[in-house]
Amino acid sequence: MTNVIMIIQILSFFFIFQSISRYPFTVKESSAWLAIFVIIGFVSTHFIGVWGAITLFFCFVVISYFKNQRTFTALGVFYGAYALVVNSFIGYLAADPITGLVGFIFKQSSANIEYLPYLFTAMAPPIINEIVLRLVRHYVPQLNKEILQASSTIILLPVILLLVIILLSVYPILTIGNETGDFSSFHRTLLIGMWLLFVIALLYMQFQYNHIQKREVEKSRNERLVQLKDYADQLEKIYDEFRGFRHDYANILLTLEEGIYREDWEQVKQVYDQTVKPTGQLMRKNEYSFVKLRNMHVSEVKSILAAKMIMAQQMKIDVALEIEEPIHLIQMELISFTRILSILLDNAIEAAAQTDEAKMWIVLLEDTAVQRIKIMNNSAEKVSIRHLGERGYSTKGKGRGLGLYNVQQMMKEMKFASLETEAQPGLFSQTLILRKAGEQNEHLYTRG
Repeated sequence: MTNVIMIIQILSFFFIFQSISRYPFTVKESSAWLAIFVIIGFVSTHFIGVWGAITLFFCFVVISYFKNQRTFTALGVFYGAYALVVNSFIGYLAADPITGLVGFIFKQSSANIEYLPYLFTAMAPPIINEIVLRLVRHYVPQLNKEILQASSTIILLPVILLLVIILLSVYPILTIGNETGDFSSFHRTLLIGMWLLFVIALLYMQFQYNHIQKREVEKSRNERLVQLKDYADQLEKIYDEFRGFRHDYANILLTLEEGIYREDWEQVKQVYDQTVKPTGQLMRKNEYSFVKLRNMHVSEVKSILAAKMIMAQQMKIDVALEIEEPIHLIQMELISFTRILSILLDNAIEAAAQTDEAKMWIVLLEDTAVQRIKIMNNSAEKVSIRHLGERGYSTKGKGRGLGLYNVQQMMKEMKFASLETEAQPGLFSQTLILRKAGEQNEHLYTRG
């Protein structure tokens, strides 16, 4: 029974790690990692006691390395340290209540129940951790992993340092407790102090995250104001062109009427070539795609579309925008959506600019089930869809390829969104699909 309890304790670390990291695991992956954990944990615990849990920490870091496409991240280190600290503290705090509860329930039993408190204590940490995390995620907005990773120096590194201090302080006490079978009042006080330090570390993490998020929102708001000003200037330019056209419209009709009445077809042809035909070309210019933005009622998205279309126009790219029906709501958390949209548009602009006939299409469609945002562009490069989204992969040379990698990382956190990619000779497109089935579980963003 002792070995069974030890195996459950080892597995508890893994389940806590999986719960906080939310990394997706296939059945094959789970089976392989659980087997590795049991072997490493069992062997290390046999030789170095409770310090054997430290070896599991390195296993967690390795898992994060592979789950982040062979990249070490501060977030992965935090997940590993969190699993060790939480398992140790919950196990310690739950031990006495569980022992008392088991003794009370089975006080009339003559069966040997000595192992039951240890068994239930080993099982308690992942269960309690899962319940607490579900409550926190239900009532507290989830932290954006992109912001956490981008600001890891400010947010994560101090927290990781505190967790390491906690581990180095707690495990010697746990070792003494295992050897003596009890803890002194000093050791109990120190353990409670370390638990409070752990809570402070998490509160610090939340505080810094909120501060950085507010700063990001303010920065985004200022950028949006600039983008909306550019959009307004573009609309004013379009209005001036139409006003000039309206002023000349009556004269054009009179001239055509006179030519037709006198059957002066040369004059009619001349009027057509000099006035009507240029007007048709004017109506097909890039600027008039901006008019379609009137159907986008989420101002943050409208400003990004306007800014990217102006950027494309300045790079001599022919842009076509289609938003046939009014859109008042985006079926995704706004910060993530704007980041993804900006990356996809930037990539399309950069790729189209390298072609002889630079063209780009942006289509936003909506029905009762899904929203689709399709971005298509001319492409001069052959794109490998298989490697697309891998960290560092790019057709533009070394040191690139982080944009789509970041998109893929964000998409992994979204249950009701997917990204479809198509590559044909000379054309490349990506379609972001947002399923409305996620309305009850995802944070939606709307504008009136």
